Amino acid sequence: MHTIQVRNVAPLTDFGNNIERYMEELSVSKQPLLLTRTGRGSAVLLDAESYQQMLDQIAFMQSVTEGLEDYRNNRTVPAKEVFASLEKIIAEAEKR
Repeated sequence: MHTIQVRNVAPLTDFGNNIERYMEELSVSKQPLLLTRTGRGSAVLLDAESYQQMLDQIAFMQSVTEGLEDYRNNRTVPAKEVFASLEKIIAEAEKR
């Protein structure tokens, strides 16, 4: 298992007692905050923008992985065939 590399660490109790201060720091620093309980990592808090960026990066990496897997398993179509199909679809749509 990997260790979470977080510079900002706070006990859960202190976070609960000073939520506004921690939320302000989080919105400014954009750095994750590791919350601890009895001296052990319990949760990681991120600002909403950083969380969304992380989700977007994960989705992109999953798409790349799926594409590479498709390529390895010969589940691809040559670009010429794709463009020919698109041109046919466009031509048929223009007839309507």
